[in-house]
Amino acid sequence: MGFLRRLWEAFKNIAIVFSFMVNLILVIVLALLYLQLASLKSAVQATVAQLEGIVQDLGGTRISTTIPIRQSVPVAFELPVQQDTVVVTLAPVPITTAATFQLPGGGGTINGTVFINLPPGTRLPVRLNMTVPVRTQIPVNFDQPVDIALGASGLDPVVIKLLALLRDLKSLLDLIPGS
Repeated sequence: MGFLRRLWEAFKNIAIVFSFMVNLILVIVLALLYLQLASLKSAVQATVAQLEGIVQDLGGTRISTTIPIRQSVPVAFELPVQQDTVVVTLAPVPITTAATFQLPGGGGTINGTVFINLPPGTRLPVRLNMTVPVRTQIPVNFDQPVDIALGASGLDPVVIKLLALLRDLKSLLDLIPGS
């Protein structure tokens, strides 16, 4: 029985030393993990702060540039023309027409044909009443300056959501122990 008692005491002492060593190693590992966690928390907080600043700046960002416009625009319409004008003949204009002549003093009527040549330079009054079809391409070439406020053009709701998400992330980081 004395042998068993000594064996039991030896086992107990070894178990106590083993338990102490395991606990010491666990405490050291936990301390190292805590230091790493504090360092990681600090780095993540700095990154979140930078990201928050960038997102806030994003709402106030403007796009300023010049857009070159180089294209042809098709044009198709009917142009009504109603106007009086004077045309000038450029060459002799032969006119053949039926004519009726009344003789003076009740002498009767003569039906015949008249042949006449209008000389070049004759001015003739003309009334225009027509529709002119217009089908063409108009070249459009210019540089258009553009200045767009991103926040006002629809980015503000996204910026607000991102800032809320970053505030939530900062709150979660505050729950982690460490500096």
